[in-house]
Amino acid sequence: MILHADGNSFYAACEQIYRPDLRGKPVAVLSNNDGIIIALNSEAKKLGLHRGDVYFKVKEMCRIRGIEIFSSNYTLYADISRRVTSIYMEYAPEIEEYSIDESFLFFDHCDWTKQIYEDIGRELKERIWKEVGIPICVGGGPTKTLAKLYNKKAKLHGGVYIYDPQEVDDLLESTDCETIWGVGFKRCQKLEMEGIKNALQLKNMDLNLARKLMTSQGVDTVRELNGIRCIDKVEHSKKDVITSSRQFSKKVYDIKTMEAAVVQYSQLAVERLRQQNCEAKGVMVYISTCNYYASDDIEKYSNGAYAVMSRETSYTPDIVQAAIHILHRIFRKGYGYKTVMITLIDLHPAAMQGNLWVDPLEDIKKRELMKVIDKTQEQFGRGCLSLAKGYAAGSDWEMKRELLSPCYTTRINDAPHVK
Repeated sequence: MILHADGNSFYAACEQIYRPDLRGKPVAVLSNNDGIIIALNSEAKKLGLHRGDVYFKVKEMCRIRGIEIFSSNYTLYADISRRVTSIYMEYAPEIEEYSIDESFLFFDHCDWTKQIYEDIGRELKERIWKEVGIPICVGGGPTKTLAKLYNKKAKLHGGVYIYDPQEVDDLLESTDCETIWGVGFKRCQKLEMEGIKNALQLKNMDLNLARKLMTSQGVDTVRELNGIRCIDKVEHSKKDVITSSRQFSKKVYDIKTMEAAVVQYSQLAVERLRQQNCEAKGVMVYISTCNYYASDDIEKYSNGAYAVMSRETSYTPDIVQAAIHILHRIFRKGYGYKTVMITLIDLHPAAMQGNLWVDPLEDIKKRELMKVIDKTQEQFGRGCLSLAKGYAAGSDWEMKRELLSPCYTTRINDAPHVK
């Protein structure tokens, strides 16, 4: 059996944990630079708000209808996700963290009854609500596709819904194809042209037709609806390149502020590099005014350059130094820049590299220092330690997040006080 556990309106629910006054009230969360609505709870949906709404167009409506709006607080969401996952790990022999708010719990060698899985689901739901403050739904099935489906239907069954072989066909017959994981709108249109209008018909369709209409992925979906496991656990492969980039909240004209951006984005890229236990031989920096539609070429400028390191490294100061050197090569005065992109390329697995001109003890010290920094940031939140130059020019250029909530769980000064 596979249990699929999913946080309900996860981002919005995270914002409500330390704001009990918002329980039961409409809440929505914005994308980077406070652009569009990317998450909202059921109360906000009932008031006419939709995912994908451009914020400045619905800002007045939100004010009138009392919808609480937040900028994305990824530090908070990641820490809450970690807390939820730690509870999942107490129950399941194997876990796949599919996304920040949902996980698959595998019970492959547990020959248990439906009732036991229902009890596990209810206990998970109760514990996570009590200990973390997040509402979840749990669905269970013999395959990931069925587990996802039963999770979607769980809200109609008290938040927990487990597969029953005697009832599954009735459930599939009342479910449209687009509800099934991996079947999108366009594929539904193709299926309807063949007379396949519900999930039961999809389950019973010919595999050759499934391959023709939906490729091999569609064949896997059909088999999974028949209880045959085909979709394996997703293994997050190592990236061949690592990129870190954001658009600024306003145009940047001076080199010092651009340096601060390069430092911050380089640090983030190198942190990701170490997370996959790799080192980089090359660094690329790209800058742009982003005035793609400007009629005057004087307003437009973009450029990028590449530097080869003397050897592979994941030591932040060395990569930052190379990135700043590149920036000075491509920076041009008089332009208002909107973005900087840092890309680490030519990646290799981390390994101790002998060098005639470098003391091996110095390498060991650098590696240990990076381990301490990574561990500290994991405990206290990203950005708690940084090269000083990353903040030398202030932060008013950074990503626009005017409605950002405190980092309650990772920043000591933001911890709530009880009076």
